[in-house]
Amino acid sequence: MNLNNFYSIYIPALEKALESDDVNYGFYVKAPSAYIQCSSEKLREIEMFLDKISGENDFLDKVAYYFDAKSHNFPSIQGIEIEDYKEIIKKEIIALKKECNL
Repeated sequence: MNLNNFYSIYIPALEKALESDDVNYGFYVKAPSAYIQCSSEKLREIEMFLDKISGENDFLDKVAYYFDAKSHNFPSIQGIEIEDYKEIIKKEIIALKKECNL
């Protein structure tokens, strides 16, 4: 799987996750993977891809930090208010959609 294919599946799921990130299931806010609509085989491929690039992709690391912080009701991430951090992610989504023609 290449990054463009990944983003074509992941970004719509991320947008849905961000829309419902105010629902906390007791230290758990649903991450983008909970909103991916595909076969279980494809989902495993996506999860393996995420594991592979973890720590190497700043955008995906930001997303992981955000959902972890949101799940634990942290007010900020690295000194940035959580809602401001969310806006940073949204701006990066727009840029990635343009870059990947999504």
